[in-house]
Amino acid sequence: MKKNKILTIVVTILFLQLVLISGITAVEIQEDNIMKDQPNIKSIEVIQHFSAPFVKDNEGYINIHVEETNSFISNVGEPILPIYLQTIEFPLGTRILEIECTYSSVEDMKLAKKIIPSSKPIPWDDEMLIETEENNEIYNANQFYPMDWFSCRLGGGLNKNNIRTTFLTLQFNPVRYNPVEGNIQFVEDIKLEIIYEEPTVQLTFQDEYDLVIITYDRFAPLLNSLVKHKENYNIQTKLVKLKDIYNSVYFPVQGRDEQEQIKYFIKDAIENWNITYIMLVGNFRKVPTRYTHLETDTGGHYEELKFPTDLYYSDIYDSEGNFSSWDTNNNEIYGEWPYPQSHPMEDDLDLYPDVYVGRLACMFGFEVITMVGKIKDYEKNAYGSDWFNNVVVCGGDTFEDAQYGLPTDYYEGEEANEQAINFLTGFTPTRLWASQKTISTENITNTLNNGAGFLYMVGHGNPSLWSTHDPDTGAWVGDYENKDMFSLKNKGKYPILMVGGCHNSQYDVTPWNIIKGILEEGLKYFDFSYYFNDWVPECWSWVFVKKYGGACIASIGSSGYGGVTIGDYNNNSIPDCVEGADGWFETQFFRLYREENIDMLGATYAQVCADYCSNFPVYTDRYDSKIVQTHVLFGDPTLKIGGYQT
Repeated sequence: MKKNKILTIVVTILFLQLVLISGITAVEIQEDNIMKDQPNIKSIEVIQHFSAPFVKDNEGYINIHVEETNSFISNVGEPILPIYLQTIEFPLGTRILEIECTYSSVEDMKLAKKIIPSSKPIPWDDEMLIETEENNEIYNANQFYPMDWFSCRLGGGLNKNNIRTTFLTLQFNPVRYNPVEGNIQFVEDIKLEIIYEEPTVQLTFQDEYDLVIITYDRFAPLLNSLVKHKENYNIQTKLVKLKDIYNSVYFPVQGRDEQEQIKYFIKDAIENWNITYIMLVGNFRKVPTRYTHLETDTGGHYEELKFPTDLYYSDIYDSEGNFSSWDTNNNEIYGEWPYPQSHPMEDDLDLYPDVYVGRLACMFGFEVITMVGKIKDYEKNAYGSDWFNNVVVCGGDTFEDAQYGLPTDYYEGEEANEQAINFLTGFTPTRLWASQKTISTENITNTLNNGAGFLYMVGHGNPSLWSTHDPDTGAWVGDYENKDMFSLKNKGKYPILMVGGCHNSQYDVTPWNIIKGILEEGLKYFDFSYYFNDWVPECWSWVFVKKYGGACIASIGSSGYGGVTIGDYNNNSIPDCVEGADGWFETQFFRLYREENIDMLGATYAQVCADYCSNFPVYTDRYDSKIVQTHVLFGDPTLKIGGYQT
């Protein structure tokens, strides 16, 4: 693998400045060295042309559309306006010195109605959560929104070629809106001149290892055969005990607590060994997790003041190559973003993955033995198997649109399922759908026992079950609980599971939470909090993966409240449930695997995170930020999807 990595680096460096932008359509890019005595200071011109906007009615509001745009402003409560997003890649550590914007003559259009605001993603069934709410700071301001004809955001992480990169995402705003005056301004052309400084010394590291396994000390002897297996497939692997990190065996220990010491170790491993993958072996206590303090509902029914995230261990650098601490105000509260919605993020989080992280959330040694055996079996035998070409999808009517006064009637789970099927060309789908009366506990078990390459379940969940709604009756259907997994007998035919549901991957659950709940709430704990099921020994997604004799090889799901965008608020005849939040995140995984041939599990998952950061306002909208932070990968990040050809 190292030889391939070196070749990729050379090719990328040769072509990085020629192919600075992907998916170019009408965008024109010109590059120049503007200071001959400082060759690392350069400039790029990016030009985008737009057609005149057109208006579509949307109940009591209107929508604005522009043909050449590829996205919409989606900040909660802000006017939905068409935008064009484009991400440019530079060597990690590049500094953007200046962006100068010029544009064609400005034209005006009077509007008969207000432009509709973006909705809030819904975590659960609660009609109070999906009101069309206008952000009064914008809708009552006699000024144009957005303020400028463009904006940008920066991040640092691995690109699709596994090269550490500075990402500059440009947002072209061809339409600006004044809600008080009731008019829009628009332009035909926007040109941006970007002046940037590449790092004088680019980050290059000595190749030693591809994968580092960071393990709870007592699990280390159980992983030796996995190390040998990985090296047989040219994945150079280093097994590291936690005590060796804390005792400075490999690098001088740094950090304020164990989590930060592990993160600094990963940074040192990147810079000394040029690693790409990290496997954490141990549950949230044995390999301590980081809690992020992103609040979306303080004091409300679905309050969640913090939740566990392994993205913390993946996000090592910011856009300039500095350590991404997740505690930039140094108050030892990580990922801090206090409620209310208008409050800005207090800690600067980069969020782009710099290393591909997966966790085997093992509580006991026998789980380690099980997972080692399953990984070896899968990678040796899955390739060319008939069962791998099956995809099983489970879904229903996640939210009843009419309940929220919407004119649409999408079955969100089934729409997301179908999007995944469309991406997975060549796979044979089995649809277990509430609308077709085919979804049931028994049908899920029987279908999975035949084997599948992928399993995609979209609905509602908690740490002990998954379920969805029948669109005709609204009843819960398709219940699948932790105990139901004992009936799975698909040994050697393990799918990769993608699950859409709140808390299915909440890996910090423990029976001790019952005692904690009683101490904090008394007997009232059993009136409400008990039914969140955070007292189970291990969470639903991990039980699916660790199952001996069958079930899954890996899973991706949410460790906290997820979010689904419902209806068609941008009025483009595409269900919003696949254009943002969980639905976009989940289905993007299948697109990247099939259309872009990213077939190393950790790389596929991490690229979803990176793409979400480039396509959604994760630094200004707390709901989008939460989508990318809650998702966690249980599994081997170096897993070859579909196995190795022998």
